[in-house]
Amino acid sequence: MNIDITSERFYPGPNRHTLHSAYEAIVHLGSYGSTPTCERQDFVSQILTLLPGLHDHVCSLGVPGGFVTRLQQGTYLGHVMEHVALEFLYLAGEEGHYGKTREIPGQDGVRIVFESETEEGGRLALQAASQWVKALWDQERILAWSHALSTLLDQIREYHLGPSTRAIINAAKARDIPVWRLTQENMVRLGQGIYQKRIMAALSDETSAIAVDVCQDKELTKQLLQRHGIMVPRGRSVKSHEDAIAAAQELGYPVVVKPQRGHQGQGVSLNVQDANELSRAYAWAAEHSDDGAIMIEEQAPGKPYRILVVGNKVVAASLRWPPSVTGDGIHSIDQLIEQENHNPLRGLHHTLPLSPIVRDQGTMMALIHQHLTLHSIPNPGQKVWLRESANLSSGGEAVDVTDDISGALAWDMVRTAQIVGLDIAGIDIVTPNLSEDLRSSGGMVIEVNAVPGLRMHVYPSHGQSRPVGEAIIQHLFPHHNGRIPVCAITGTNGKTTVTRMLAHIWRQTGRVVGMTSTGGIMIGNHLVQSGDLTGPWSAQVVLGDPTVEVAILETARGGMARYGLGFSDLDVAVVTNIGPDHLGQDGIDTLEDLTHLKALLVDVVRPGGTVVLNADDPYVVKMAQRTPNRIIWFSTNKDQTFITEQVAEGRGAVVLSHGYLVYRDQDGMRRIIGNRVLPASWHGRAEINVKNAMAAAAAAIAMGLDPAFVGKSLSHFAVEQGANPGRLELIHGEAVDVLLDYAHNAPALEALGQIVKRLRYGHVRTVLGLPGDRRNQDLEQAIKAAAAFSGDIVVREDADLRGRKPGEMTEFMTRTLQQVGFKPGQLMTVPQEREAVIHAVKTAPPHSLVVVLLENYQTVKDAVCRVLQPVKDTEDVS
Repeated sequence: MNIDITSERFYPGPNRHTLHSAYEAIVHLGSYGSTPTCERQDFVSQILTLLPGLHDHVCSLGVPGGFVTRLQQGTYLGHVMEHVALEFLYLAGEEGHYGKTREIPGQDGVRIVFESETEEGGRLALQAASQWVKALWDQERILAWSHALSTLLDQIREYHLGPSTRAIINAAKARDIPVWRLTQENMVRLGQGIYQKRIMAALSDETSAIAVDVCQDKELTKQLLQRHGIMVPRGRSVKSHEDAIAAAQELGYPVVVKPQRGHQGQGVSLNVQDANELSRAYAWAAEHSDDGAIMIEEQAPGKPYRILVVGNKVVAASLRWPPSVTGDGIHSIDQLIEQENHNPLRGLHHTLPLSPIVRDQGTMMALIHQHLTLHSIPNPGQKVWLRESANLSSGGEAVDVTDDISGALAWDMVRTAQIVGLDIAGIDIVTPNLSEDLRSSGGMVIEVNAVPGLRMHVYPSHGQSRPVGEAIIQHLFPHHNGRIPVCAITGTNGKTTVTRMLAHIWRQTGRVVGMTSTGGIMIGNHLVQSGDLTGPWSAQVVLGDPTVEVAILETARGGMARYGLGFSDLDVAVVTNIGPDHLGQDGIDTLEDLTHLKALLVDVVRPGGTVVLNADDPYVVKMAQRTPNRIIWFSTNKDQTFITEQVAEGRGAVVLSHGYLVYRDQDGMRRIIGNRVLPASWHGRAEINVKNAMAAAAAAIAMGLDPAFVGKSLSHFAVEQGANPGRLELIHGEAVDVLLDYAHNAPALEALGQIVKRLRYGHVRTVLGLPGDRRNQDLEQAIKAAAAFSGDIVVREDADLRGRKPGEMTEFMTRTLQQVGFKPGQLMTVPQEREAVIHAVKTAPPHSLVVVLLENYQTVKDAVCRVLQPVKDTEDVS
């Protein structure tokens, strides 16, 4: 019997469970889920012995030791797996603490959720937790536990951001600059839209590609620096062993041998004393040279330093020590290296302050110069140097010496970076002292490095940590926090129209607006991707577009439930309403569940932001309790006592007053636009769009726009053709008119019915199709709402059956309509959407209104225009 992980999901941002990235899995425990831990105290004792950190887990009791109490009183293995996975991630360097395990009703399984920085790390942690919890439960002995745990932690850390990148993003977060990881590697976006910067470790998108290429060619770098008076070692490039011998003889031993294009000290040999050593050094350098070019240089006198230059400043300096071990008179050098590599500060992939000590040709060369081998047993207290080049990647250490840098030497270093062309540079020098410039001290620039590691400055082995991340952030964002205005809109109905209205308002400012909606992604006036794009992926497209100045993001239930949010925080969140739609999907079964999910937007509004809420919806009103931020209400009930009280308490409101949309706050009342001159309201008959306009106006005001400007902008919305396609879009024909709308649930269809009745057409025909993934009781309510305003109905079926069988939905709709009194003469069935629309329009009595509840907008629009022969341009009355 096994524990099976059957479904996995990663949320990269805030989600329905937690405001941090999280890993979710469905786990089937089989027989392992039937016995509580209180019946297996041996298991409890073993797991706490192997992972003593579990004693600190608070669990649901909220105090350290809470999880131990749960183990002793009795919990189940799914819950144990959750905490073990969290502990693995904590030991790997993560700080997540949220976790939850719940049974799945009607299924033999549990849903386990826990915070995780990365998808891959979360998967590794849960898989290991599953294997080891099962083994302990089965009383199997876990062999080489320490080694297995160390290997797992190294595997998890491999997916973490490196120390250089982490130092920069920590500094960015301290400055309130948005951060979003773009790739599994270290590529991160700082900021949004036009203000964004991208980094990969200490490489920024302001770093010159030419400068990076120059740095990789050590000979070219030397030539440039020498030409400008910067002291560099004598030497030249060679491509044969014979030429290397000749170059060394010309320079005089000792010499340095290194690849002409290399990095991280690979293939570098210092203090090469004679031809024999040169032969070994040349062969080692050749292994790390892509083009076979090897540098032979004079050995510069002095100590090795790394100087970090950012912009026009030296921000850190380190004295670099080669790796070493100290003898104890018992262990060999090889054994001492192995012991030191178990130092918890050393880890693979640059994830910890120090790297493991490597054994390679450089090690052998250093030992030869000390008349030692790996098998030698050094005396107690004897220091053995394991390399002659000081590089952290091969296990070296660093001592902070930033305060010792003289102004003259700092000027040399800044000038060196500028000559090469780097905005962020790690300059390796050898000099007898730091108190003079290079020429006076006899020091030399050995290398100039693009993408310099920051680890030695953030985690020096000795000395003060330096705020190098802050220096880079200040360089990239000297006067700005990288933010553009961002607003997200959610709700059951109206969110697309509100989104389009708000985007339209912002376009009138001349800004480039990025918008996501059920119609696609718009950047400025261009549709860059069509489709229902209201999830985290589309939000990231907008926020990552370098031309976008304002982001307006429709955010739908499905994306929030399945993938979380595509942003960490917002300036403004809008919630239009909460209604019975999509219930029974994604674990959202009640209006309370839906309210909790939609309130995620409220939860991520950042300090100083604003929440725009519908004061007429009791579920939305409850969301006010979740935020300390400013609230602007919107309401069509001008006499509502609630609004008056809220304004008195310092909140704002958009309401109707004497035929005008007005904005109220403690400073008074300001008109926005007349209700009847608002084109989207269709002279006041489309009350639902009055409310949508209120929500959009409230959001625009929350984002800093003037109410009068907002009103002027709304006066143009829906006059322009295509401003709100598929939302109360009225197309006039010679004999009949057609109204297109996406309404597909009972509240939306009831609101649509009120509008249709106010239009006073002699006959109303409806083309009815509904999504098949709704509950039957919700579909019945929607069908009845459509029947209430329809004289006859053409029943059709969606192309996307959403789990239903072919013909099932048309049969269900027909049967329900018959139950509410529709006669055979009032019902027609035309399954395909295009044919149903054509038939409905062609056969409609004169002076009728054909209401099309559409699935595919373009298909329907093309069909209507083909048969209707419109008498004038499309009128968007929404």
